Amino acid sequence: MDPVPTQYIDRDGAALAYQVVGDGPVDVVCFWDFAQHLDLSWTDPDIHHVLERGANYSRTVHFQLRGFGLSDRLAYVPTLEQQAGDVLAIMDAVGMRRATLCGLAGTDRPLALVAANTPERVNALVLVNTVSCWTKPELAGVVERVRHAFDHWGSGETIDLWDSVQASPYNRRLMGLLERSSATPAAARSYLEWALKQDLDSILPSVQAPTRILHVAASAIPEAAVRHVAELVPDATFHQLPPTPPGSSIGQALIAIFDHVEEAATGTPHSVHAERYLGTVLFTDIVASTELLTRVGDAAYRQMRADHERLVRLAVETEGGRLMTVTGDGTLSVFDGPSAAVRCAETICREAEQADIAVRAGIHTGELERDAMNVTGLTVHIGARVGAAADPGQVLVSRTVHDLVSGSGLAFASRGDHQLKGVSGTWELFAVTRAGAQPQDLPREKSIQTSMDKFVLQTARAAPAFVRAAARLGNAIKRHRARAGTKRILNSTDQDPSQTP
Repeated sequence: MDPVPTQYIDRDGAALAYQVVGDGPVDVVCFWDFAQHLDLSWTDPDIHHVLERGANYSRTVHFQLRGFGLSDRLAYVPTLEQQAGDVLAIMDAVGMRRATLCGLAGTDRPLALVAANTPERVNALVLVNTVSCWTKPELAGVVERVRHAFDHWGSGETIDLWDSVQASPYNRRLMGLLERSSATPAAARSYLEWALKQDLDSILPSVQAPTRILHVAASAIPEAAVRHVAELVPDATFHQLPPTPPGSSIGQALIAIFDHVEEAATGTPHSVHAERYLGTVLFTDIVASTELLTRVGDAAYRQMRADHERLVRLAVETEGGRLMTVTGDGTLSVFDGPSAAVRCAETICREAEQADIAVRAGIHTGELERDAMNVTGLTVHIGARVGAAADPGQVLVSRTVHDLVSGSGLAFASRGDHQLKGVSGTWELFAVTRAGAQPQDLPREKSIQTSMDKFVLQTARAAPAFVRAAARLGNAIKRHRARAGTKRILNSTDQDPSQTP
């Protein structure tokens, strides 16, 4: 899935940015808080995967606090009512009558107000790491830590508040980039001080929507403070999120949150089967790359590889595929159907040969499993082994591909049975001998239409109402004749019973 365009609505003379991801049957609003950026989210493979996964079941609006990220900068902190109004204004702009609302930390307050004031617009509510009031004595130490992180805005310290397990050097650098791209230090501190003064104790009991209150296990916010919110909302449940595995990216840690969003929005838990789909993998590999490097030298080889990768990317995109990975001298691409993959492979090998590069390719179709921006599963391993069995300049396909493209105009020659390393059984492979051909035309025959057939068709195009009237008349005549025939039979039966059929 490609990044979606950013859209804007005017809010009190300032542009508020939002993005709409997916066109699924249910509507979701995801209100991001301080350190986020709508465009940068698409550059992180795991966050991209979270966004793409949501598109499979929903139409989701993603937007950030007014004045942050891609929106116009402000000289003031919007009021709670203004922020709640922003939620409804974007829903109206998109055409969402009712949606599941998801808020992360700093956006819990406006979403709670929306749910309390306009329950008819809210299907469900999901709030993450929310507290009802920051002025409670037991939160004094947390508030001090939060202020310290915001005093160092741009360094990525907010990741330690959100989930200390995620606070690796790499994630901290990424969070620092998000902070710097989202707001200036002064704007971030001003918004924080405003948020610390808000009290939800009087609002939460009026929330009527089914609500999930989520707590990140390794966050700076105490579990008891988050549980208190769940106790204040009449129809709320508290959920402790599973511990984040060490080494997780920011996007990977979001998956557990969006499992809850999906279940709240659809009424059913996320299924692992939703990550699986039928697809075609294409592997390409530069043959004898070390020898080529030795022959042409480092600089020339680097340029040849760059040119080759560019041509591969163009060929894949032209045929409607997605270039998933470029590793060493090889590439992995995924296509919806095998015919496009075969044509793409033939193009890649032909253009590589023109550039004095020998490339082999392998193609297999089967069940794939999404893994962030990559794909996994046995199909991937089989595709790689098929490619490894190809000769220089050759495109090999599995029997599955061969059978699926029957009638497409592609031609193959059997290369016999092969043992694929690590895969059980024997596999018959086929070499592509003609990839650019079109399907063979059906035999041309003279039309069997009569003159009356042609007259009726022409009349139907020019005057369909006349044809309908003629059809009604014809049906009426047929019914009249049928009734008349029945009447004659009955009359004859009355005169001579022996004639009864």
